[in-house]
Amino acid sequence: MQNGSMRRLRLFVLILSLIWQAASAGLAAEYRLTNGDVLKGEAASFNDDGLIVRLDLGGFSQRVGWGRLTQEALKELAKDARATRFVEPFIEIPPEVKHKEKAKKKEIVLRPVPRVERPAGKPKFFASLITPPGLMVLIVLFLANLYAGYEVAQYRNRPVAVVCGLSVLAPVLGPILFLSLPGAAEAPSPDQQSLAEAQAAAAEILSDPLSNQSAAVPAQGGLGLAAAAKFVKSEPTITEGAAYKRGDHTFNRRFFETKFPGFFRVVPSEAEKDLVIVVKAVKQEYVAKRISRISSNEMHLQLQRGGGAEVSVSFGEIVEVQIRRQDAKA
Repeated sequence: MQNGSMRRLRLFVLILSLIWQAASAGLAAEYRLTNGDVLKGEAASFNDDGLIVRLDLGGFSQRVGWGRLTQEALKELAKDARATRFVEPFIEIPPEVKHKEKAKKKEIVLRPVPRVERPAGKPKFFASLITPPGLMVLIVLFLANLYAGYEVAQYRNRPVAVVCGLSVLAPVLGPILFLSLPGAAEAPSPDQQSLAEAQAAAAEILSDPLSNQSAAVPAQGGLGLAAAAKFVKSEPTITEGAAYKRGDHTFNRRFFETKFPGFFRVVPSEAEKDLVIVVKAVKQEYVAKRISRISSNEMHLQLQRGGGAEVSVSFGEIVEVQIRRQDAKA
């Protein structure tokens, strides 16, 4: 019985060895190298540097670089999923295949796309103004036209409502029209009129008090003389050689009316008859005998020379104001 068991065991081992040899023979392959050598066996290891073959004779070969294998060997290894990603970069593609692939890449297929229908005919100018951008442009131009009319009205001393209204009815032309017209003289206020009357009365009384007092009293009454005397007392004295510079003073209508009231008289008093007011502007210097007119933005000077010609000077251009004698040199 034991001999029979031993025989069956040996027979089983023999069958297994035969099966193993047959399987090994089926898995074994030949890997030809570019130098003519042939490696027979089973591929055991793959990496970026090459492969290692388990030889049929036993043992393992050294790692063989991918560049040393022939194209047939590389194509055979490409069938193995483990070696595909390492082998593909070394497999040469035939020129015909490359040409076909390039032709496929160059071929561009155009597909129809939806397009917005364009309006028939050319767009008209007035139709474009109804669009939102056109309306925005019109609003900006309208506001700019009103602002221009307002600035022109201030500069030329014209009624703001009249200038702006005409600018709405006649855009662009309205501001240009008022800008080309001379500025309107500003009407004196009631306080200024009474002040001028008091100045004239005071000048008459001071020049000849005996002859004018009787005429002044019936016409003006006690209040006229009191106002004139009060004005004479409160009027500031104009000092020869006084200088007023921009930065220390603000040059505007109030400044000239309060500092130099004597230069507004048609007939200068004894204190101002030998004095002149020198206005130094940015570009020119003006020597004037009196201030003929004044507004909120500019004043008009009657020059000492040139036959008493009148010039206008803007407050923004004035740099310095001086008081000196007529015969004094600059």
